Amino acid sequence: MNRLLITGASGFLGGHITKLASDRFSTVGLFSTCPVSFEGTTTEAAALSQLNSVPPILNKFKPDIIVHNAALADPDRCEKQPQLTHRINVSATERIADWCRRQNARLIYISTDMVFDGEKGNYSENDQPHPLGVYAKSKAVAEQQALLSNPNTVVCRIALMYGRGIFRRPYSSEWLERELLRRVAQPDLAPLGLYDDQFRSMLSVKIAARIILELAESGFRGILHIGGAERISRFAFGEKLCRRLNLPMTFIQPISQIENPLQARRPRDVSLNLSLAQSVLKTPLLSVDAGLNEAFP
Repeated sequence: MNRLLITGASGFLGGHITKLASDRFSTVGLFSTCPVSFEGTTTEAAALSQLNSVPPILNKFKPDIIVHNAALADPDRCEKQPQLTHRINVSATERIADWCRRQNARLIYISTDMVFDGEKGNYSENDQPHPLGVYAKSKAVAEQQALLSNPNTVVCRIALMYGRGIFRRPYSSEWLERELLRRVAQPDLAPLGLYDDQFRSMLSVKIAARIILELAESGFRGILHIGGAERISRFAFGEKLCRRLNLPMTFIQPISQIENPLQARRPRDVSLNLSLAQSVLKTPLLSVDAGLNEAFP
C-alpha cells in the first residue's frame, strides 16, 4: 500500500481528501493550528511557515505521494502579509517539491483558478497565468517551482468549491450557507449581496477530493484544470443553493463586483476549460445542481 501524506488535513478540501484516503493508502495528515484525527490515519502538527521543520517531517514518514494542499489562502490576509504568504505558499512548496524529486515521490500540488486575471474566461491549461493579487501570484510562482523541481508533479488548478467541511469549525467555504441560515433566525437582516458579474466553474468539495485521489494513483503529469461542468456567477449559485436548502430568494440580492470591491482584487471570470480533465479523469465533473444534491443531501 502506497504511503500518502496530505498537508492541510484539517482544511476544507484537505479534510475530505484525508477521510477518503485511509481505505486506499497508508495515510498521514498534517495540520497546523487545528488538531484533527481520522480513523486509520496518522496525524501530526506541522507549521509550514517554519521551513526547516518540513524536510524532517517528510523524512520521518517517507511518503510515496504528497498531496500539498496547505496554503495561506485568504486573499485579503495575503495582501496584508506578503512575506508570510511567500514563505508558506512558495518557499514551503519549493522544499516539498525538492524532497519529492530527491526521493522519487509523486507530488499533487493544489493550486487555484485565481492564477488568471479573469479578462476572458474559459481558461485552458495552455493559457498563461496573469495573477492579480499577492495570493494568486504566490500560487502561480509555486506552481512553476513545483513543476521545475519535480517531474512527477500534477498541478491541480481547482475552481471555487462548495459543500460542508468534515469538522465543526467555521470554514470560509461554508460562509454562504451560514449567512443564509442566519437570516432564517434573524429575518430582519438585509439581503445578502452576491456578485452577479463574477464567474467561476464551481464544484463540490466531495468531487474535488475524489479527483485528487484519482490523480494520486494515476500517471498523469503536468497542469490540470478541475471544476464543475458549468460557468456560473456567485449570485446564480446563491439562487441554486437557496432552492436546494428550501430558503427564500429574498435572502439574497445581486450586486456588482466593480461597485463593491474587496481589499484584494478578484478576477471577473476565471471559468475553466475542462476538456483535458474530462478526457483523463474517471470521476465525473458534475453540474452545480447535481453537485448541490450530493453536497447538501
